[in-house]
Amino acid sequence: MEKIQTSVQTNYEKVHPTQVDHNLENIKPTATEICHLWSSYMAECMSIVFLKHMVAKSKDPSFHNVLQLALNTSSLRIESMENLFNTIQHPIPYGFGEKDVDINAPELFSEEFCVMYTRFTSKYILINYSFAFSDCTRSDFRQLFTGFIDGTKAVITTADNVLIAKGLLPKQPNIPVPEKAAFINNKGYYGSIFGANRPINAIEISNIFNIMTFKRNMRALKLGFAQVVKSEKIRDYLNRGLNIADKQLDILASFLHKEDLPGPETLDFRVTDSIDSPYSDRLMLYHVTVMIAYIAQSYGHGITNTARQDIGLAFTRLMIEIIKYVKDGVGILIENNWFEQIPQAADRQELIH
Repeated sequence: MEKIQTSVQTNYEKVHPTQVDHNLENIKPTATEICHLWSSYMAECMSIVFLKHMVAKSKDPSFHNVLQLALNTSSLRIESMENLFNTIQHPIPYGFGEKDVDINAPELFSEEFCVMYTRFTSKYILINYSFAFSDCTRSDFRQLFTGFIDGTKAVITTADNVLIAKGLLPKQPNIPVPEKAAFINNKGYYGSIFGANRPINAIEISNIFNIMTFKRNMRALKLGFAQVVKSEKIRDYLNRGLNIADKQLDILASFLHKEDLPGPETLDFRVTDSIDSPYSDRLMLYHVTVMIAYIAQSYGHGITNTARQDIGLAFTRLMIEIIKYVKDGVGILIENNWFEQIPQAADRQELIH
């Protein structure tokens, strides 16, 4: 096939951003802006509590620097968000605090896991703050989340540098580089639920591997929490989550193993044998429930980016199971009066009766 080379000359004109000043007193925050501010505050409160114990127990200077940077970053964010809550005259959430952590308790996770988990959660924090920036229109909200994005990038970069230096950065699968670009001319590319299927493509590998990495991290976290939690009901809930994780990891791994591709390594051995809890039951249950909900979101993203029918069907079934598990966790939080109410619309039915 003859290639036609076309030279396109592009003229670039320098554009200067236009500065438009607004009186923020006349612009009420939208529900979406409140959503991002409230959710971010709760997330950073949890982060500070976890990191305080991790920093207190860290011994390796390199690991300590990563964890201390993450703690400093979250602490500054809380101050900034409280100032913004006060500016818009919105109640500051209760969140989490000193009552939710015992820094004198023995370490529950190895330093290596603490840094890897901090890097892992920072990845999703970065995604959330990117959405927040694009969703917000008030300049003070945008300025807030712009700073948060930059801070998160610094934490991820620092963690990556340390993990690479120590040979601990999780490695993703490699695939052959194609000889040339090509088009699909067979509808069999979608595959079959029961029959033979083509090899999985790079997007599908990425989705499966990332979800498995998420589940490996959460499995280790739930394992540690199950050792130290005081409530038997929550322990049963966490153990049920471990069983779900094992089953789902096997299903996801089967797609990679058929192509002789590796999955992420287990992290369970990085949980210590401590049975003394550094965290409150409320914090552990809340964190697990919120993070597991993100796995359901990851399945949803994977469904829309998967061309093979068998993978899409598997993601759908596994997502439904995860949603049910999250709902049960929220139920336990509500039973214990631990689920802080999210800002909501006015109840018109109550107001008119």
